[in-house]
Amino acid sequence: MTGQGMKHLYKELMSTEANTVYLLKGAHSFKISDLLGKLANHYSNKGVDVEYFLDPLFENTLEAIFVKKPYNILYLQATNPSVEPIVLGKRDKVISLYDCLDEQKLILHGEQLEQLYETKTNYYQKCFSALANAIKIHDDWEVETRRYMNWQGLDKQFDELKNVLFGDAKQAKMAKTTHRLLGTLTPEGARDTVQSITQNLERRLFIKGYPGTGKSSMMKKLADEAASRGYDVQMVWCGLDSNSVDMVILPELNFCIFDSTEPHVYFPDESRVGDEIFDIAQHCHPTEVEENNIQKIVAKYKSAISDATVNANLYTQEERKVREIIDQAINLEEFDKRTEGLFI
Repeated sequence: MTGQGMKHLYKELMSTEANTVYLLKGAHSFKISDLLGKLANHYSNKGVDVEYFLDPLFENTLEAIFVKKPYNILYLQATNPSVEPIVLGKRDKVISLYDCLDEQKLILHGEQLEQLYETKTNYYQKCFSALANAIKIHDDWEVETRRYMNWQGLDKQFDELKNVLFGDAKQAKMAKTTHRLLGTLTPEGARDTVQSITQNLERRLFIKGYPGTGKSSMMKKLADEAASRGYDVQMVWCGLDSNSVDMVILPELNFCIFDSTEPHVYFPDESRVGDEIFDIAQHCHPTEVEENNIQKIVAKYKSAISDATVNANLYTQEERKVREIIDQAINLEEFDKRTEGLFI
């Protein structure tokens, strides 16, 4: 849930990683999440790695799973957000679940559903209006810090990092770039998956620095440098500003670097040898006047995020009611019949 609206990276995953895609259409309910959980267990029990993609609205509710090598299968709830097939008939397969719904049961709740859709749309719009406002305020914050940034110092620090990571090394292959999201706003506030997606990496660099001091741009430059040398890159995008990168992972180097400032503040784990702070705040020294201006901007920013969170919570309450009604209208026998072929 970003300042530019809902963002997902399923199309990128479909295009660059998946050999087979199952788009589950219709019956947008908690029953889909249960099915995805069973599929994940099915493959995990076969010793296959599985990635979980979580619904931003509901804790522990699945929106998709990606079954990794040797299968490379994406199973995706594709009704909301709506995702359409790209290579229909070959890679992409649509599983229609609309016929699993008992239309008479839905008709009984017709007026209630209409009211719920109207109410939740109102909260949805207010939530994203507040997030868009937060982006604008964040931009003002960046203006205050940029003017006191020593860019030459940052460039020198970046060159040192580049030399340590790569030296003169190059891979004799074309680089592969993949994409993920670091986290998102939820009805409970900001949430991220930093610990989950970095737990198996040997080296983690924690960037500390003010907004607007080049964290995202530097990581994009590092990703470009790695790709030019043939190293695979995973771009992990920001959960507030969809154009900003919050983490870069270089799997072949067992390495990641990420923005460990608000709203995802982390510090090195003393039990991990490869954890280290990458301090770029040392290159920025705002005056007392700017510091006071920043404090005022931060207060406005937090207020906008709080407003977005409140409306996300209200939206989710209405969405829960809709999904529960749809769950009650599902013909479970027909649902199981239509999905049993997914367990390969």
